[in-house]
Amino acid sequence: MDLKQLRYFAAIIDEGGMRRAADGLHVSQPALTAAVKQLEDTLGVSLFARAGRTLEPTREGYRLYAHARALLAGAEKARSEMRALANLEVAELSLAATSMVANHVLPAPLGDFLAAHSGVSLSLMQMGGPAVESALKLGEVEIGFAMHDLDASFEQVPVFESQIAVCMRADHARAGQKDISWDELLQERVATLPRGYTLHARLLMEARRHARAANIVLASDAMGLLAKTVEAGTAVGLLMEAAKPLGDHIVALPIRENEGRHFTINACWRRDMPLSVAARALIDFLAEK
Repeated sequence: MDLKQLRYFAAIIDEGGMRRAADGLHVSQPALTAAVKQLEDTLGVSLFARAGRTLEPTREGYRLYAHARALLAGAEKARSEMRALANLEVAELSLAATSMVANHVLPAPLGDFLAAHSGVSLSLMQMGGPAVESALKLGEVEIGFAMHDLDASFEQVPVFESQIAVCMRADHARAGQKDISWDELLQERVATLPRGYTLHARLLMEARRHARAANIVLASDAMGLLAKTVEAGTAVGLLMEAAKPLGDHIVALPIRENEGRHFTINACWRRDMPLSVAARALIDFLAEK
């Protein structure tokens, strides 16, 4: 039993006869008769009884008609919903990113994407890098944005680039330099992201390499707190350049050893879970930016 057979069967009842149903469906009467006969053979019941020159549904035929109408309506609803999803008339998309990326990289492009696709709704969660990977593995989000390469179970597409910057007040002793070295940074009080974030791990790695202790006075993913700490002169901020606190009283120095190199921010998703139409549209949109 398939939907075409049910559609043919229901049309005979709706149109009040075989000939009118065949005309409405644009099929031949023999084809319609054969479809009904095959349906009867499959179900093992007679669906119509002839009364003079007309066909009347049997009791079983009326029972099947109710089921057929429900199934055909459900199929049409499914087709309509799939068309809407394919055209991004309606879609939901769940994302995860680190706080810095969520607050300073994604707002403008995601805003542009929503403006271009008014039927799409987004959910964006902020979390540390390892938590982004975990959320992807658990299927809690469809796309995660990571500043480090994930394992081979994920597809990854680079969508943004950003430099590391050391942010400080314009009256800081090093503010007049064109750049700053890791060794010089390790002599400063530093505010940066907490453990679990790429920048924190990189700072600790450089501290070990230079045989120094990193003087981290603030480790937080509260971007407002990090900015206020830099603005107050309490510490210098190890941040992405895009997250530099605003204002002429703040300068951002590139790290000397990183000259010409950028952090790549990847859009990531599970290799074993094909992207939805909305997710693919978002990645293509970001890649073109």
